[in-house]
Amino acid sequence: VDVSSLVLPSAFQCLRQNGYDFAVIRAWMETGEPDPDSPHTLYNAWHGGMKDVDVYLFPDTTHAPEGQVSGLISYLRGYNITCRSHYGPPHTFGMLWLDIEAPQIWSHDQAVNQKFIQGLMDEAADLGIPLGVYTSASQWIPIVGDWTGGAKYPLWYAHYDNNPSFSDFSPFGGWTRPAIKQYTGTSDVCGASVDNDWYPPN
Repeated sequence: VDVSSLVLPSAFQCLRQNGYDFAVIRAWMETGEPDPDSPHTLYNAWHGGMKDVDVYLFPDTTHAPEGQVSGLISYLRGYNITCRSHYGPPHTFGMLWLDIEAPQIWSHDQAVNQKFIQGLMDEAADLGIPLGVYTSASQWIPIVGDWTGGAKYPLWYAHYDNNPSFSDFSPFGGWTRPAIKQYTGTSDVCGASVDNDWYPPN
């Protein structure tokens, strides 16, 4: 599942009992600020029995990209949460996903958008943070055109067909196979507001 609001340990325990074992927590908002619910939701995910927990960044396209990646990492570090920490759960997350969607909030100049996303990627690389990209063809192509600058990173794509499989996937942006599929939009599961995702074993 992925979540963009506070989720309690009891909800994660219920999700775990219903077969969910992976969570992605929003840690940065499109307002250009850290999500204040993210540290405790991340703790709660681990305490609720999730086997893997990642975070995602929804960028503010009106401010420099580099400071948003470093700002997210610094904010979580303030709660003793670091990427792939040797201390392990609950003070850790596996990787950072960049949420690239909503063409209406991006520049009409695709080259500007490409440079912005490259800035996010470069800052994550400089900080040693493993990265992935959340997007879909209907969002990526209007924002950056046929640019393939994200294709070396894992792809998490959205297609709300209620089908937990990659059978619907068509290559775009240089990606030939995805890593995760978001197959339903916001749903109420175990009293939590979640999106459903399919993340097959490697």
